[in-house]
Amino acid sequence: MGTALGRPIDMNSSNKLIGLRVQITIEEDGTPNPPKLPPGTIIRKIIGSDNEEYYIVRLDHSVKSTRAKTGEQWNLSELALLPHFSGVSMQRLTSRSDAGFDFVHVRLINSLESPGLGGPDLDVSKAPYFALGTVKTV
Repeated sequence: MGTALGRPIDMNSSNKLIGLRVQITIEEDGTPNPPKLPPGTIIRKIIGSDNEEYYIVRLDHSVKSTRAKTGEQWNLSELALLPHFSGVSMQRLTSRSDAGFDFVHVRLINSLESPGLGGPDLDVSKAPYFALGTVKTV
């Protein structure tokens, strides 16, 4: 059982997303030039204080970025993802869609820089979203 960034989950579960290689593209982060991210791997699922499922992606290497809200430099290396649109599931990444969608629009949290990720739940009031983007398999 893993416990790192949220409620314990079974790392041996049949969740097809755990271990999936993905590419996240930041489309809007409040800066004129959002950073380009390397591929990453979905390493776990956690439940937020809003009862939503978040997936943690560990990037292949960290990327320095400027946080638009504060102007401070920070590192992006593990990101928490949540589908941006209601009714859309991250499971779309593992299924062939008749609609032709091979990506999911997501909201992003920099999990290593967010104070709300240390407890038993992801406290979304303390771990604000910093960007919108898309995720797809690679």
